[in-house]
Amino acid sequence: MPDLRPNPMLRLDYRAEQSIFHGFLQQARRTPEATAIIAAHATCSYRQLERISQGIAAYLLERGAREGDRVVIVASRCAGLVYAMLGASRAGLTFTVADVAYPAARVEQIVRTLEPAFVLLCGDAEVGFAAGPALPQRVSVPEAPTEAFDQFACDQQTRLPEVDPTQPAYITFTSGSTGEPKGIVTHHAPLVHFIEWHVGRHGFTADDCFSLVSGLGHDPVYRDVFTPLSIGAKIICPAQATLIDPAALAAWIDQHGVSVMHLTPPLGRLIETGARLEALTFERLRYLFWGGDALSPALFAQMRVIAPNAVSVNFYGTTETPQAMAFHQVDPHADHHRIPLGKGIDGAQLLVVNDANRLVAEGEVGEILIRSPYLSLGYWGDTAMTGEKFVVNPFTGADGDICYRTGDLGSYLGDGSVSFLGRADSQVKIRGHRIELAEIENAIARHPLIKQCVVQANHDSSSVRLVAYCVAQQPVSAAQLREALTAQLPDYMVPAAFMFIDAMPLTPNGKIDRRALPAAFDSAATRATSTRQALSPQAAQLSEAWAQILQVPHLDAELNFVELGGDSLSFVQASRVLEERLGHLPPRWELTPVRQLAELASRPQAARPLLRTMELPVFVRMVSIILIVIGHLHLFSTWSIGGETTVLFLISGISLARFQFKAIEERGDARMLARSVASIAVPTVLYTVLTQVLFDRVHWQSLLMISNWYTPQQVGHFHYWYIEVLVQMLLIIGLVLSVKRVRMIIMANPFRCLVVASCALLATDILLSLFVFDAAPLFNRVPQHYLAIMVLGMAVHFAQSAAQKCAASVVAILLIGVLDFPALAQYGWQALASMKHIDVALPAVLALIWLRSVVVPGTVARAGAVIASSTLFIYLTHFQFQSVARRISDEPAVAVLLAIVGGVVVGYCWNTLARVALLRWNKRRQKRPQETLERVA
Repeated sequence: MPDLRPNPMLRLDYRAEQSIFHGFLQQARRTPEATAIIAAHATCSYRQLERISQGIAAYLLERGAREGDRVVIVASRCAGLVYAMLGASRAGLTFTVADVAYPAARVEQIVRTLEPAFVLLCGDAEVGFAAGPALPQRVSVPEAPTEAFDQFACDQQTRLPEVDPTQPAYITFTSGSTGEPKGIVTHHAPLVHFIEWHVGRHGFTADDCFSLVSGLGHDPVYRDVFTPLSIGAKIICPAQATLIDPAALAAWIDQHGVSVMHLTPPLGRLIETGARLEALTFERLRYLFWGGDALSPALFAQMRVIAPNAVSVNFYGTTETPQAMAFHQVDPHADHHRIPLGKGIDGAQLLVVNDANRLVAEGEVGEILIRSPYLSLGYWGDTAMTGEKFVVNPFTGADGDICYRTGDLGSYLGDGSVSFLGRADSQVKIRGHRIELAEIENAIARHPLIKQCVVQANHDSSSVRLVAYCVAQQPVSAAQLREALTAQLPDYMVPAAFMFIDAMPLTPNGKIDRRALPAAFDSAATRATSTRQALSPQAAQLSEAWAQILQVPHLDAELNFVELGGDSLSFVQASRVLEERLGHLPPRWELTPVRQLAELASRPQAARPLLRTMELPVFVRMVSIILIVIGHLHLFSTWSIGGETTVLFLISGISLARFQFKAIEERGDARMLARSVASIAVPTVLYTVLTQVLFDRVHWQSLLMISNWYTPQQVGHFHYWYIEVLVQMLLIIGLVLSVKRVRMIIMANPFRCLVVASCALLATDILLSLFVFDAAPLFNRVPQHYLAIMVLGMAVHFAQSAAQKCAASVVAILLIGVLDFPALAQYGWQALASMKHIDVALPAVLALIWLRSVVVPGTVARAGAVIASSTLFIYLTHFQFQSVARRISDEPAVAVLLAIVGGVVVGYCWNTLARVALLRWNKRRQKRPQETLERVA
């Protein structure tokens, strides 16, 4: 097999012949009347933009600007930002952009660091500086083209200096580990090279409309501006208020016919929400270029619905590189659980190396190095850091052959592309922004009442949250610290929670022992309270209802059902509550943040329809438990039912993959399965003990939930083999998924791996029965007999294409044949021939593979959801309710009805008691941190 990894010895060509504005000047001469910018309050042609930028450049030079001087552009999202960037660049100056939304202290830090000659104020930007020896000149840049032209009027014959493309063009600031933001200096060549590749690769034309939606202080904004200007296309610039309103943002995209967008996944989720709210489809959207954070397959699928013609491309790069240096065009027909970073663009390579600086093999983990002649020039005023991060290519040793050490971990896939596996240092990504925890720590430590501080990134959910652990010199509250930080740092860098401790835990060698810090979010009730207050009344009701279902005191409305710890036992109740408020279940609702669902719940709802769509796993779970009760209570004496327990195991596998597998992979362990196991095992053991004390004697096998391994003569008749086997299988699967290597193999191709594993487990069961242990005397009520069907259920969740569903169907037929025939044989073929036997396993499983939902009357949907959510308790109690029914009537139908209703009531009572107990336990857990907080508050 050929080695598709990049060749680190390959010569990479380098050209630096043009400035970043060269292409714009050509287009301005070629099509002067074409529209260059459409902003909220201004429209500007190429001719106007050329003359305004020339005027700004001349203005700066006339007032003393010299080659090498810096210009800080403080701007809101407006046309003036583009004027300023072009003007400063055409003057041969080095510019940096500071978002007007930054705290004043942040802008002052940037100005203090760069000591610029000018500060250009665009849009509604206003800044003030403390007195100093060399204050920069402040210049306001109007947004209206006529006003800007009048203010910066100059002779068209005015000659501007020749700009050397090897000199610095712009400086971009990122979070710094020293506590100060660090500036990355970049010359013209990287952006010019990227745009040339970008346009050639994706076929942009002058008819395209590019959105300007990137963060103003981050490097993607340069491609938002200079790519369209280089080809004569339009820049479409929204107002900042539009960018944070999902409905307004979606309407803006549709109104202006945006065809190309560079965006982050959080912004994509905002757009998708707005499109659904406004029932919009973006037919003219051609390209979505993703960066700043990992693009999830779920978001990709959602965007395919609202932008069916758009091609999604995953970009990877860092500010130091400085533009995207790798790309992966997402194939909508491919089976991918995790979207890779891809391969290097022209003139760039991704080298994944081990500790010995050698390329790792496929599947091995190493640090990602970006090799390219188009890297930035290094860090402003920090040659040591530049030398540490920009290193000579270890494979060639040539002085001019440089790689940037990203600190990201990755591995090679079979096609030579790279998959991202996380960070190797203290940098983290928060809402698409890369930050240094040390910068936040230093900002908090500067507070006069704080003696010491450590900031941790909490990964208990897929939404990373920051926690600040503080040692206070004098009483101070979290609100005071949050207010102080908000004035210094962007909002995404302000910790979500502050915990006050008496002293930092130390390791034996005197370093801070971060692992010994208290559990995060013990005192996050304040944050949850503020979240609830920000929600509408309907949204607060939804949040409160879900908190009761998930048995937590409060929930974070920024997280989705899966991130909140929802599982197969709680999703039925949660879906029922959501459907009651929305009238329907949105696609993939379990991956939609509560706040977005709450926005839908706040909208007026149409009259409740007579027919409702019911998720097929919920419907089949309801039918299966009813059939189990009917069979056990002998409602029909002339025929028997089989296979329903097999169906329940397959549904458990689907639920495991749907609600917990992704979280297990992201957290790196399967400890979260312990909650699901406990929610099943605790009520089962307690109820078993109760019934055995009242009617038999307590069997130790039941306490350990292993009575399925013993005959009824040994353990009595009060054991619940289905529940015991389910718990045992969950423990086995959890143990296997705890192995990182196993998870990596599965994540590479979940459907294929799980189908193969299902077949292997079937073969293992057969071999064990033949040569090791024959479970026939136990009626095959052992985990190895059903593991294959549960793993197949996990595979069914990942079956998206028709070919995959066909493969799953073939395996299902094979599995059910092996599972059910031994069960049927125990009755004897003559006995089976004399009675009517119905096996529901195969048709139910095939339906679950090929269908996602079924339309039923609204009453059935509501009752079915209640029954399905009470499956465990109906199964536990139905024999006892049969005894009660006999005192009322001899009709088996009465016993069946009472068993189902009784199980639902018992389930409701248990869940209520469990929630009360958990709330009290949580309060006791929070008591000590709260007392500490009160002492320092």
